[in-house]
Amino acid sequence: MPCNRSALPGPMAISGPSTRRNLAPSVLLPKRIAPLPADAGMAVMSPAEPPSPWPGDRRTAYAGALRGDSRMHGPAFDPILVEVVKNELAAITEEMAIAIWKTGRSAMVKTGDFATALCDGKGRLIGQGYAAPFQLAFLMRAVECVVEKFGEDFQPGDVVLSNDPYAGMTHMPDVAVITPAFWQGKRVAFSVAYSHHTDIGGRFPGGFSSQCTEAFEEGLRLPIVKLYDAGKCNEALLQTVLANVRMGEEWLGDVEAKIAGCRRGDREVMALLDKYGPATFAATCDYLIDYSEKAVRRALAEVPHGTYVHEDLFEEDGFGSAGVALPLKVTLVADGHTLAFDFAGTAPQAAGAINLPISMTTATVLSAVKGLVDPDVLTNAGFTRPIRIAVPEGSLLNPRYPAAVGGRAPLFFRVMDLLSRVLAKALPERVPIPGEGGDVLHFTGRRQDGSEFAFLDIFFGGWGGRPNQDGIDGVAPMAFGSYGTIPAEVLEREYPIVVEGFGYVPDSGGPGKHRGSQAIFKQWRFRGPGRAMVRTNRLSRPNAGLAGGEAGALSRNVLTTAKGTEDLPRKAHMHLHVEPGDRLYHVVSGSGGHGDPLAREPHRVLTDVLDEKLSLEAAAAQYGVVIDASRLVVDEDATAALRASRRRA
Repeated sequence: MPCNRSALPGPMAISGPSTRRNLAPSVLLPKRIAPLPADAGMAVMSPAEPPSPWPGDRRTAYAGALRGDSRMHGPAFDPILVEVVKNELAAITEEMAIAIWKTGRSAMVKTGDFATALCDGKGRLIGQGYAAPFQLAFLMRAVECVVEKFGEDFQPGDVVLSNDPYAGMTHMPDVAVITPAFWQGKRVAFSVAYSHHTDIGGRFPGGFSSQCTEAFEEGLRLPIVKLYDAGKCNEALLQTVLANVRMGEEWLGDVEAKIAGCRRGDREVMALLDKYGPATFAATCDYLIDYSEKAVRRALAEVPHGTYVHEDLFEEDGFGSAGVALPLKVTLVADGHTLAFDFAGTAPQAAGAINLPISMTTATVLSAVKGLVDPDVLTNAGFTRPIRIAVPEGSLLNPRYPAAVGGRAPLFFRVMDLLSRVLAKALPERVPIPGEGGDVLHFTGRRQDGSEFAFLDIFFGGWGGRPNQDGIDGVAPMAFGSYGTIPAEVLEREYPIVVEGFGYVPDSGGPGKHRGSQAIFKQWRFRGPGRAMVRTNRLSRPNAGLAGGEAGALSRNVLTTAKGTEDLPRKAHMHLHVEPGDRLYHVVSGSGGHGDPLAREPHRVLTDVLDEKLSLEAAAAQYGVVIDASRLVVDEDATAALRASRRRA
């Protein structure tokens, strides 16, 4: 916790370890410093014995391992060394990410739709770097499946591929690369890299249309296979894949980028073992996993005991059928030590490809819980121990093979919403309304020179209103972390398309004391013919408010061609043939507001008007705030009268 020394009453002891910061470099103070004179203006910091973070009696075992390593000095357990090793692991995963970002071929890699991680030799996640929370959650299971399949059959130089949504992954376009790292002949770790590929073959370009009915239509399913076995490439496998995917050169480029990232991870892990030794490394891995468990339990102790239920309806079956209303239900039980999520009452699996595989459902739950926990706590095997998840087999959220799952994203966003709202019933002062977005334009075709192109443009609406602040406009929801949007300049340079507009839609954020994020629009003009697929959320059920807040605006798609302009049907996935000059206007829905709109401070309403996020008419209609149009100031008397009449109504 930062503290200005000028605010301290005088010489005092502070439990450490701590750092002293001034204009010079920070200084670590690991031992008690002798008291200083009262006018010295400095605090004395002491590493007093902290409460034990060791679950049960495991500390003895860890301490013995640490003591037994000649590279360890000082007391049996050194929390500073553990933190240093933890941060070195994180730094390794960041270096892996940099390698992938610099060498990847697709626009998906450039926007950040990839993740890197490190696991120990048992396949347990220990280092997390560039990744969204939900990605780390499902990658844990994906690596477990790899270890379950191969057991001890790993050698230096192995490269494993997996995209199987029924073996830890989430849909076919998501391909993971996993490599084992060896130190002095012993397997000590796995480097992991995943990214979304522009194509994976199948009936529809992109491999994630909701209109598929079986996994066989969605593209190539790689059932945990070795692309490299002891350093030797499986050319037959590689050529088979390249013969069945669109944009094969780009696909291979992204795989090679992930291999390069994993190789970097392997080398750095071996250097880490050279530096600290195997005993310290193993003890640190065990500690980080057990510490995550303890930290999660500490956070869950703040959730009031009880049973909480939330239900919703999902308006899409994968085919855009009218009148669809598929039930979603979650029951949350909090007992002070664990959280149990039961999805009994959720609809059976759908015929279309909107189903959420169990790996993705689990990842969504863990992402929701992540929002309750200190952000520095690793999402690893220990993180999951206090969390119980029950999902009926054969349901929307745990389909049976070969159910299609490629178009699962709209349901994923709705389950995020479902979980946030059930947690908000338990913690109304802490949990915000989840964000909207993850809408997509996927465009494929051929350039004038005959070369193929394909890209996927993903963008987000923002966060809903929070208990103490407005929603955040135009950012990815929490579960997506640091996702970005492809710059218009990159799209226009690489592909036959022009981004004609990208911005806020006025009057679209859900009204509330703390308003929801504005809807976001994007408009493209196509410079060449091709096939476009548009993915849309919030088709007919808007993102609702909380605590008296109101809903945000719905999504919308408008296509302009030589024949005229038309509002497109409300479907989760639409497939269009476009010609040069055609324009597509897409709106990501707005998010719900939090709290009574009439309680919003008039000056904040005025700020939104001045920022062109709110019209004068909406200020009065939604918030009861009257603004003088000529002077652009709040008419306080008229506002008070209007709000009083609204409250009496």
